[in-house]
Amino acid sequence: MPWTPPTVVTLANGIRVVCDHVPHVDSCAVSFWVDAGTRDEPKGGDGVAHVVEHTAFRRTPTRTMSRISRDFENVGAYVNAYTTKEETCYYVRTLTQHLPRVIATLADVVLHPVFRDEDVETERGIIIEEIRSYEDEPEEYVFDLGEQQLFGAHPLGMPIVGTVASVTNITADEVRAFHAKHYVPGRIIVAVSGNVTIDTITKLVEQHTQDLTRTKTARKRTTPPQRKPNEVTIRRPVQQAHVLWQSRTRGYGDADRYALQLINVILGDGMSSRLNVRLREKRGLAHSVYSQVQLFADCGSFSIYAGVDESRIATVHTSIASILSEIASEGVTASELARAKAQLRASKLMALESLSARMTMLGKGLLEDGAPEHPYATIASLEAVDLQGIARVATYVCAPDEWSRCMLLPSGEE
Repeated sequence: MPWTPPTVVTLANGIRVVCDHVPHVDSCAVSFWVDAGTRDEPKGGDGVAHVVEHTAFRRTPTRTMSRISRDFENVGAYVNAYTTKEETCYYVRTLTQHLPRVIATLADVVLHPVFRDEDVETERGIIIEEIRSYEDEPEEYVFDLGEQQLFGAHPLGMPIVGTVASVTNITADEVRAFHAKHYVPGRIIVAVSGNVTIDTITKLVEQHTQDLTRTKTARKRTTPPQRKPNEVTIRRPVQQAHVLWQSRTRGYGDADRYALQLINVILGDGMSSRLNVRLREKRGLAHSVYSQVQLFADCGSFSIYAGVDESRIATVHTSIASILSEIASEGVTASELARAKAQLRASKLMALESLSARMTMLGKGLLEDGAPEHPYATIASLEAVDLQGIARVATYVCAPDEWSRCMLLPSGEE
């Protein structure tokens, strides 16, 4: 599918609008991105960014929650939102003919929510149940434990949803203060992909944000301090052992991120990965085993997960260490690198067939890199990585002694 570099327009109030015109479809994906996430929360306010995102849909000065729902669903639109460590995204999939109505409602929700005390209280209960549901999912829970282990008390180490204790203590005033501080024009991006022109979307956004004035905000983020690799073991009433290895990486602005993505595919992303072949297919040590990379502005994490029988933990640890050591000392093969490039290239090109994925390239790219992601430029950067580049990066990302280990083990309780 073709890709034309999209146009970015900055409104007088500071909001940036970016549009990817896809003329042969009848729909569009539209999103408001806020350059603020859980790492921007005040000390002791773990989870407040997520509470803002949830409660924003409760009420605006002119819309109740039921009207907000009707505004979207009466025209067949799908709306949702999510909070990450560094950003918050509100998005809608809709038919292009309904875009004016959808933009009006979405802008109202994002920019003008009314955080009544009773609404925050209601949402608090919902989020606490959401936290408990995550804690009932061992695989989700061990990753939260791993992030705390890797980043400590830094905001990047805290769960996005917060904890039951932190969410219980968040006040409506704190919710209002977070929104007022971070949901300002200079930190908002409107990204649209679909059968829409930049002129059309710019006029619509201007119409519904004309009451906002340009605001300068100083966002202060600190990089989490390095922590020595260590091991954490927690026992809970689970049926199998959940093993997580994690290593600190550099952030998404680092030039080695493309080599890191390729190493991740070779190590543990897919059926042909070394972890899957050696631990699952050949030895039957794990039902689920994989690796993943998560990158932030100034750091990131490289993770390996395996769900195994507790009696096999020592064998699994030895196998993981062996695979990492091999990659660190010997690099990878030409066929492995070619396969990893093919996988990432196909994934990027197939994403162009999804308006939601294209919209994410716009908003996330503009937030993180200062420009919408160009998928073909990304592919070119991946293709430029050679075996020597992989070997160089592997020496510092795959050294087993630099990885922490977190284990969630059965307690024996029913």
